Amino acid sequence: MKLRDFFRWSGEINRITYLSWGVLFFALKYNIDRLLAFSFGRSWYFYEYYVQADQLALGELSPEDRMFYLYLLALSLPFICLGTVLTVKRLRSAKLPTWLVTFFFIPFVNLVLFTILAAIPERKSPQESSELFWAKFIPNSAYGSALLALGSVLLLSLLMTLLFVNYLNEYGWSLFVGIPFYLGFGSVYIYGYKQPVTLGQALGVAFTTVLFFSGIIFILAFEGLICLAMAFPLLLVIAWIGATVGYAVQRGGGAGSLQVFTAPICVILLFGFVEAESDLSPPLFSVVTEVSIQAPPQAVWDQLVAFSHIEEPEELLFQTGIAYPIHAEIEGVGLGAIRHCNFTTGAFVEPITKWEEPYLLEFSVAAQPPPMVEWSIYEDMHMEHVEGYFRSEKGQFYLEVLPDGRTLLRGTTWYRHDIWPTFYWRLWSDYILHQIHLRVLNHIKQEAEW
Repeated sequence: MKLRDFFRWSGEINRITYLSWGVLFFALKYNIDRLLAFSFGRSWYFYEYYVQADQLALGELSPEDRMFYLYLLALSLPFICLGTVLTVKRLRSAKLPTWLVTFFFIPFVNLVLFTILAAIPERKSPQESSELFWAKFIPNSAYGSALLALGSVLLLSLLMTLLFVNYLNEYGWSLFVGIPFYLGFGSVYIYGYKQPVTLGQALGVAFTTVLFFSGIIFILAFEGLICLAMAFPLLLVIAWIGATVGYAVQRGGGAGSLQVFTAPICVILLFGFVEAESDLSPPLFSVVTEVSIQAPPQAVWDQLVAFSHIEEPEELLFQTGIAYPIHAEIEGVGLGAIRHCNFTTGAFVEPITKWEEPYLLEFSVAAQPPPMVEWSIYEDMHMEHVEGYFRSEKGQFYLEVLPDGRTLLRGTTWYRHDIWPTFYWRLWSDYILHQIHLRVLNHIKQEAEW
């Protein structure tokens, strides 16, 4: 293919051409990005594309970061155009709808989609597709094929989950994006092997697979009920994408190729090992909550340094096992004092790093309890990601005198968590921290105004 043909939307390309040029362009772009990062005094590795996707989604960038990403974006534009054109051409060759190119812009999903398109052989009609070696075991009935799709995809997905969670201790893109994609794609791929299915039927079997998967990992103690509830919206959206791709492949006559069925498994497993071996550094997040108090700063300060016992919460959130503050006490006065903020699961140990009475109290976190107690059918359930993957690093109370004599009390928490994609999980962690802040700040407000 001539270089000028890459910029033409018309035409088709076969899978070997798509794979070859895709790998070549990625290698070229990766090394260009490494040189750019080096010029900014940074390192750049393969997994950075997914870490940086989180950073950009969060929108918290320093001026130097903004400049770096602007250069990175400018250098990426030609590759984005080439990748889009090549993908459209390959979709035509694979007899798939060209609008699937929209998934090319979703991190990690684009990697799986690229692998699937590189695996689909050229075909003129559905009869030319190769057959799965277990094709004779696939029932002809829709009900029977749905059961086989459910069972086979669940087994493979559970084995991958067992590997990621219990052996690699990895809660990353492979687990929360790769496996849900495969739940949708794999189930629809098998389900539509013997006969065409409607989109509604495809989505039905995909979402049923997700429900069974969630129930089984709950029973096997891979996850508790609350974490499953938090993850479920993400699982459904990614499974929908996977089911849509599987349905398109089935409609285009692609069902029957063994490499298409196994390609997502290979890339998910490979990326899972890459994540486990990579020293991923999660971003530092901050959550800020404010309340206005009808009292002078000193009265507010006297309450916040060591606040009294807070009444039992009425919020539904804190009835689910999420840890919440009960009271605080302090040992000593001034810089070097140790504050203990007692939660339902234990105490935060907070050495004071700034003491500017009555306007600023800042502290680090030397030790912290588990952030929640999972709902489970088991009494003693040890969850790695609950007990070690959320880390509060420091906190602050800042008091400001308002023009009308009131005091603005601002509470801030800085934290990290090693669960990816972080831009999704931050939606939950920020909300929970805001509610914890409000519980403390409203109590201080009540006591100071009393």
